[in-house]
Amino acid sequence: MAFRSLILMAAVIVALGYFATGGAATNQLLSGDTLKTGENISDINYFLKMQSDCNLALYQINPEKTVWYTQTNGKGAECVLTLGTDGNLFIRNETQSIVWETKTNGTVGSYALLLQRDRNLVIYSVPIWNSGTGIVV
Repeated sequence: MAFRSLILMAAVIVALGYFATGGAATNQLLSGDTLKTGENISDINYFLKMQSDCNLALYQINPEKTVWYTQTNGKGAECVLTLGTDGNLFIRNETQSIVWETKTNGTVGSYALLLQRDRNLVIYSVPIWNSGTGIVV
């Protein structure tokens, strides 16, 4: 049953990524993935960027404006955003100090951070229970 849940989550993540971007899934981070300084994930109207000043910022593309940010500018250099295998999303600086986190750590598992079409950033996880009565269609 755990394997079936894992397969289901993978299919949902791939489908969400495909439909949200119209092709390759560039709007997501999966467990263990990182965004290094200068890198971003994006949707057609928004992008989330790990900036060189250690600030993680969500931008609207047209007209360009900042929608949200972590207020971590000046807290380090070469900062890296990581989605942990425990569901915690965090930023580490060059000394490996955590300068920002969602504090959503739970059990080790498969998680996905999605930049949705509605510009919301959401961390998803595998289903924690199912009846096992689903059929393959």
